[in-house]
Amino acid sequence: MASQGLRASPEGIRAAKTALIDKTWSQHKLAAALGITRQPVSKFFAGESVSRTCFVQICQQLGLSWQQVAGIPENVISEATAKVQSNKVDVDALVREIRQKRQGKIQDQCGTLQMLDIAHTVKLTDIYTDINVLEKINSQQWREISDLLKDFKSESNFNRLGGYKHQKRLGGLEAVLQYSKLMVLGKPGSGKTTFLQYLAIECNKGEFQPNRIVIFISIKEFIEDTKGESEFNLFNYISQEFISCGIKEETTNLFTQGKLLILLDGLDEIPSKNADKVRIEIRRFAQIFYRNQFVISCRVAAQQYRFPGFSEVEVADFDYTQVEVYAKNWFVAVARKSREDGEALGNLFINQLNLPENQHIRELAVTPILLHLICLVFHVKEEFPSNPAKLYEQALNILLVRWDEIRGIKRDRITYNLTLASKKNLLFQLAAINFEQGNYFFEKEKTQQLIAELHASGDINLEVSQFQIDSEELLKAIEAQDGLLVERARGIYSFSHLTFQEYFTARKIVEASQLETLLNLVNHITEKRWHDIFLLTVNILANADEVLQLMKQKIDLLLAGDEKLQYFLTWLHQKSSSVFTHYKAVAVRAFYLVCVERSSRHRYRAFAHTPGYNLEYALVGNIAFDPDLALDEFLSSTVACMNELDFAFEHPLNDALALDHAHALTIAFDEAVDLVIEPELKQVLQKLKKQLPYIDSDQNKFRDWWQAKGQSWGEQLRNVLIKHRNIGHNWQFNEQQKELLQQYYDANKLLVDCLNSAFFVSSAVRQKIEETLLLAIADIENVSISCGQG
Repeated sequence: MASQGLRASPEGIRAAKTALIDKTWSQHKLAAALGITRQPVSKFFAGESVSRTCFVQICQQLGLSWQQVAGIPENVISEATAKVQSNKVDVDALVREIRQKRQGKIQDQCGTLQMLDIAHTVKLTDIYTDINVLEKINSQQWREISDLLKDFKSESNFNRLGGYKHQKRLGGLEAVLQYSKLMVLGKPGSGKTTFLQYLAIECNKGEFQPNRIVIFISIKEFIEDTKGESEFNLFNYISQEFISCGIKEETTNLFTQGKLLILLDGLDEIPSKNADKVRIEIRRFAQIFYRNQFVISCRVAAQQYRFPGFSEVEVADFDYTQVEVYAKNWFVAVARKSREDGEALGNLFINQLNLPENQHIRELAVTPILLHLICLVFHVKEEFPSNPAKLYEQALNILLVRWDEIRGIKRDRITYNLTLASKKNLLFQLAAINFEQGNYFFEKEKTQQLIAELHASGDINLEVSQFQIDSEELLKAIEAQDGLLVERARGIYSFSHLTFQEYFTARKIVEASQLETLLNLVNHITEKRWHDIFLLTVNILANADEVLQLMKQKIDLLLAGDEKLQYFLTWLHQKSSSVFTHYKAVAVRAFYLVCVERSSRHRYRAFAHTPGYNLEYALVGNIAFDPDLALDEFLSSTVACMNELDFAFEHPLNDALALDHAHALTIAFDEAVDLVIEPELKQVLQKLKKQLPYIDSDQNKFRDWWQAKGQSWGEQLRNVLIKHRNIGHNWQFNEQQKELLQQYYDANKLLVDCLNSAFFVSSAVRQKIEETLLLAIADIENVSISCGQG
């Protein structure tokens, strides 16, 4: 029998209208807040009969007593209130009883995690790291590519495509407290399930919602368990849970009085054939038993249907603090170390993760499932792999296949029976084409058009004719199932991590493995954004000989057309050949190339590089312990300090900086004088040293002396260095030559890095490249001739 409807009394309608005005709401907004259509709201305010459920909901939303709005007499309300209070005592007692009886089951269901490639289970509270959420879903924001690029360029490189800088983060638990009906969206492996399990455990312990009964339901298991029934029914499913734990009392009041915390995990795991029925059942159940608290999890790209009355949040990537907390927990709970040893290993992990060369691994660490993989790999040797391409391939396989496999999830096969190999090929193509064009963010329409063009040209095989392809459906399916493509704003996509786009681009180059493809790659050798592509390509290639030789040829041609720069390289060769040392000739040439940069600062800054990690360091490490080379380094540093001093004294605001350079000059010059063995040179340098005033005794006197006599003193020093050491030349390169030298330096540094990180390089090719590195064209030809004769 249908429940009898209720109608508002005239006094009740006036009270309701007043409450609506106080909230500055319209009837339409009230209906939206309740997640119902406008029709029952209109009937309510017209004094017409409305279903009891809707009537009570409307009154509660307006903060009114539904009995008074309905005009029910006070004595009837009092009797009903007394009955309700009696029932409330019974319901509260039932809640306590069920919580107690289900405590063990909830702990068993949600208290442990089965982690990827870990044989033992891990206690959730030992590894759990608090998550943050975004209250604005990225894919629903109207933003331009130019807006996203601003975030991209200003990111700290913790996640170069993160795009969250403009958004405020909210703690996950705070969001659940704030919203009684919550949809938690997130990328694959972002921690959605773990978060729901954490809520269940906290409720089970009485730390969160202690007066509610927690119900954790895997939607996948709900569908499997009700497969033989005629319909999906959450009420029956949950009621059966109560019966199974020995509850014989009537439990309907628990539903109607909002005594449940219902956690529905994995909305995206519904097979398409069941999708509509399950969504309808969830929507119906949530509307009927609206007083309960609901949290639903779903992959962000798979969420299409919006449940009425549910607020949506998106799980944010981990920030630096969360990565650190997770890693330290991991090495204790997962690696089974003692607290002291685990935290020490966690600190080592974090320190290495923050090194500049590990930027790309650090970028992947913002996703919990990938951070777990990185910890797993690090744990083996207590260092990161020398071949990062293998790590990226493992990460790719986790997102494409293994993460669903280990949880027994069989998703609908992607549109057009797209095989795993074809899907990878499509991703490689999309990555490479967009990277070549300089696109880190790409519009949905252009991406769909590109997919259609790739299919039509035969570059990808979708097992359908070109007339059947639906690029939009395919793009959405890849985004939803794998999380490798992400909708950063409405209609604008990028790869989830720039590291993946770079890796996919390198894979495309390797799989093409044609001379034309390698030549195209080498044409980008002076573009810094391509440097990681070079490193990954040689990392993946079974034999990197060909591409390394092409790189060397391209680098040599950079300065081939400039006579002065060729002369500079000839000097570099002559100078390095004149030094007696046990180091390789190429390492000594690199050393003097860097010395030129040091001695030329602020006169021209030819070779910008990361301090402590320049070309000489890439070749052999710290070379300055050789006495002869150490002398030239201190002398070059003295000349560098002279140039810095000149520049600083020209700008009055730089007095403090000038004094720092003055101190550095005297220290470097003193060290150089002490290292000199040649009597004539030592005598000249000591004479110059005596001319320098003591800076500590009178700084103003030193400043005045330097401004009056510093230039003359510097010229004397330069002449001495040129005569005795053949260093300290004032090369006076023009702006174009400076830029060419910078490109030449960076490209040679890249070539050396590629030599050191390549999967395989033949000894003959390695030797040839090292012997001719940093040589003028004429000297390269002479070396080649002598090698041929040998």
